[in-house]
Amino acid sequence: MHKMALIAVSAAATVSFSLAASAQGGMTGDTIARKIADRPNADPRKGTITFVMQDQGRSRTRAAKMLRTETGATHRLLLAFDTPATIRGTSFLSYDHKAASKSDETWLYLPATSRTRRVPASDRADSFMGTEMSYGDVKDSFIFGLGDYTFAYGGRAANGRYILKGTAKTPQIAREIGYGGFTAEVDPATWFPRTITFTDPAGKRLKSVSVRKLEKVGASLTATDFTVTNHVTGRATIVTVSGLAKASVADETLFDPARLDRASGRMP
Repeated sequence: MHKMALIAVSAAATVSFSLAASAQGGMTGDTIARKIADRPNADPRKGTITFVMQDQGRSRTRAAKMLRTETGATHRLLLAFDTPATIRGTSFLSYDHKAASKSDETWLYLPATSRTRRVPASDRADSFMGTEMSYGDVKDSFIFGLGDYTFAYGGRAANGRYILKGTAKTPQIAREIGYGGFTAEVDPATWFPRTITFTDPAGKRLKSVSVRKLEKVGASLTATDFTVTNHVTGRATIVTVSGLAKASVADETLFDPARLDRASGRMP
């Protein structure tokens, strides 16, 4: 999973940060980001995920069967679309590796081309299936890439949530992920972000995410009702997950990129 300054200024900033962390009981941005990344996520889950895309009073709906599993140090997500008929059979597969030394992997099968395409890291910011979510948003599952951001603790909101701020580590990373940074409110009881505001690589407000509902399978939480709003275009995508349940041990071939073209008819 993915500065130059005068010595005196750097030292002063370090002392100031240390004092602030001490005053806040040792809480830091890195601590919060790590807690989010370490949330239980291993329970196999299945359900139906629906995307309602809204634009100037018009709406379109796309739905897919969803399957999440974890093996070793890799979290796997499989989506097989069945609505509308024009995209039926389209399938998305991601491997989210916990080890920083391994790059995450993403594939998309499109029936129209009869081929599976590996989505490169440089395309993480691209729109996912016409929604206001990016490929990176879908893959990351409300976890902020520890290798992508420099984190800072912003105190506590009036509702008691932790405020986490992130800044893309480099301009190249900002271009790849599509975000220059973010500010999130994180529930300390679940370590799940409940609101997120993203800025674009230039620092302007880009989009926001509001999570209304979480459901648990085993120890693993899934956001089952949330909205992603694009503040530049005015478009929004409402995402819901229905029928969330524990999945039995899945056929491992479902998670084989070479067989992604057959996933749609074999989902549990």
